[in-house]
Amino acid sequence: MKIVFTKHSLERAEERAISKKELKDAIYYPDKIDRSSQNNKRFLIKKIYYNEKLKTDHLLMIVCEKEKRVIRIITIIDTSKISKYY
Repeated sequence: MKIVFTKHSLERAEERAISKKELKDAIYYPDKIDRSSQNNKRFLIKKIYYNEKLKTDHLLMIVCEKEKRVIRIITIIDTSKISKYY
């Protein structure tokens, strides 16, 4: 499976100090996947991880689109509000 990052997703990852390796790990080993009810190609990957910088658990949410054998990363959301979004 090929993973393609949009410019926007790379900017968000850099702002949040999240590496491509961490993103790929979340994609290959998600805690939860939610599918879009409006677009069957779009889905939301959720992964709980320990944020080293902030010393607390965080929820990484990755908005993706899948077409054939390509996963395109649209944007990345990082939040400490795990119970609200998980």
